[in-house]
Amino acid sequence: MDFLLFYDSKKKGDTMTYLEKWFDFNRRQKEIESLLEETIAQQSEQSLTLKEFYLLYYLDLAEEKSLRQIDLPDKLHLSPSAVSRMVARLEAKNCGLLSRMCCHQDRRSSFICLTNDGQKTLASLQKTVEESLEAGLDFLI
Repeated sequence: MDFLLFYDSKKKGDTMTYLEKWFDFNRRQKEIESLLEETIAQQSEQSLTLKEFYLLYYLDLAEEKSLRQIDLPDKLHLSPSAVSRMVARLEAKNCGLLSRMCCHQDRRSSFICLTNDGQKTLASLQKTVEESLEAGLDFLI
């Protein structure tokens, strides 16, 4: 995978204003996200999106590999309805990456849990994502 990130210190360097640096940083971030999106879709059997990868990642970090659905929007920077649709899409794919459990303390809420298959898929994707980021983010070091 080739990253389209070119840092020309002679052209930009210290002559860039902070606003130009901000726009440059934002452009680079979007390029990286786009390339990661493509990589994840190609490498996963389920054609996952970057946000779905983030969901699996945060579930993996959580205690007992599960989070309440109402806690996910803040982590994923999505609206509650977007998270609900994402979880429903993953369930509809019937790929077995996650499961839903009722919350016994609050029956209106549910836990989204990372399954063993989800952990395996995430581990495989994490390796690919790490390699892509290593190749694309060398310019930051």
